[in-house]
Amino acid sequence: MARTRRSWGALRELPSGRWQARYPDPDTGRLVPAAQTFSSKTAADRWLSRKRTEIDAGIATDDRAGNQPLSKFWPAYVRTWGGLAPSSKASYEAAWRLRIAPHFGDVKVRRIRPSDVDEWVSSMIASGKSRALIVETVGVLKRVLDRAVRDKVIPSNPCAGRHMTLPRKQQVDRPVLSPPDVEKIATACAHERDRVLIRLLAYGGLRIGEAFALRWASVDLDGQLVTIRENVSSNTGPVILRPTKTYANRRIDIPKKLADQLRDYRTKSFSGDVTTLVFPDANGNHLRYTNWRKVWNQATASAGIKALPHDLRSTAASLLIDAGASVKDVQVHLGHSSIAVTMDVYARVRPGRSVDLVSRLDALIAEAG
Repeated sequence: MARTRRSWGALRELPSGRWQARYPDPDTGRLVPAAQTFSSKTAADRWLSRKRTEIDAGIATDDRAGNQPLSKFWPAYVRTWGGLAPSSKASYEAAWRLRIAPHFGDVKVRRIRPSDVDEWVSSMIASGKSRALIVETVGVLKRVLDRAVRDKVIPSNPCAGRHMTLPRKQQVDRPVLSPPDVEKIATACAHERDRVLIRLLAYGGLRIGEAFALRWASVDLDGQLVTIRENVSSNTGPVILRPTKTYANRRIDIPKKLADQLRDYRTKSFSGDVTTLVFPDANGNHLRYTNWRKVWNQATASAGIKALPHDLRSTAASLLIDAGASVKDVQVHLGHSSIAVTMDVYARVRPGRSVDLVSRLDALIAEAG
């Protein structure tokens, strides 16, 4: 077996006739073999020269870690989930177990190429996976590989180098309910709790989880104010109380008629304990969205209106704008992180609004004679 000493690193010919390059580890000084062998001494020597340049520049990757399968990097990523909602943790774990690990789990991380990611995304599209599922799954893989990039295990993230375009979000025209529509749905409910809850969502703009978490101590009927302090997650598993989505309390003003309706409802249902929930279930506990959605479905079917509970929040945004509120006012009222969210997602045009605006424009033009 031929060996060649160099001023930096070492080369040796293997029994197979291929050449191995070894370089001194920057931390220990021990010779570390390259992750691959080379067909000639010249190729191995050239590789060693590049490796020294990368180490001197601080951009060298860890060849030994790069030979580890992707599955070795998953546990460390999971340990960063401390602040995630349980639903997000469950989704990420499912993405790994069902779609990432079967395809990339046993692959050496340095061997994952952008073209491999392209083929994988293409296979998910071909199998009929939803856009949301594909986007979330690719995001999970990218974040796992981001850790490998930051730790200098691989030079770049293959997800960032892919050419395959992810499915685009289809624009769906969601309805903006008018006050008469809201009343039709509310009055179709059998219980006063649900009637008042629907009105609060439509005219107050609360998130559904915020309404489910609301307690009487946070409702000032005389001042027509509601303070939003918590948000409840109750789709599956145990009910989990969390801070609001932006981690900040907010106070919202509500219309007088809604305050009066809340007052009437409190007279009939209030036990005197301000810590009780405004909209409890039959046992005094937090409502669960999956259960309350059945109430909503029955009410909308009875009213003959196709809408989702989330459309009530968009309705609140659009009604506020119709009433003269600025976009900034609506952002604060709804508790959005940015004005862009308010405009792009929630501020929809109510039917007939364009006609109203044109009529006002006609009046202005008439003033010119």
